Amino acid sequence: MDLRPPVPARRLGPHPLTEDGVAALLARYAFGDACVRRVVLDQEFGPKSRGRVARIVIDARVVDEDLRWEPVCLDLAGVERFRIDESRGFAWVLYDPPQFTRFDGLLQVDLCPERFGSLRPGSAREAFEGSELVFAATGGTWSALQPWGS
Repeated sequence: MDLRPPVPARRLGPHPLTEDGVAALLARYAFGDACVRRVVLDQEFGPKSRGRVARIVIDARVVDEDLRWEPVCLDLAGVERFRIDESRGFAWVLYDPPQFTRFDGLLQVDLCPERFGSLRPGSAREAFEGSELVFAATGGTWSALQPWGS
């Protein structure tokens, strides 16, 4: 029995994780000290399946609203590869904004890109090496969610 509160409903979005969508996401939120609240993995089966999907819910600060905390979710479809290492402590804290790159037709979403500094990975292999929380998917969206418990 799952006693955790459900993931809040969408308030804004979904917005595609295209170049413009990622720019809007990174402009809306300050990710320093953001916290990953949920990572939900699901596998769909059948002829109309999207394959493996992931929902990542992050509590981040809204830049234009006095840095108010807001849950934001990344919904990834066609997840072909992911890496989730154990976090030290009770939650994932993000020090830098997520990094979005494309290699071999897949979107790489790295939630721990600080090891690259101002650089970007040169390949999918490099994106996964050393990362503790990274996903490779065919695509995805982002959405602002209602506050927790609403």
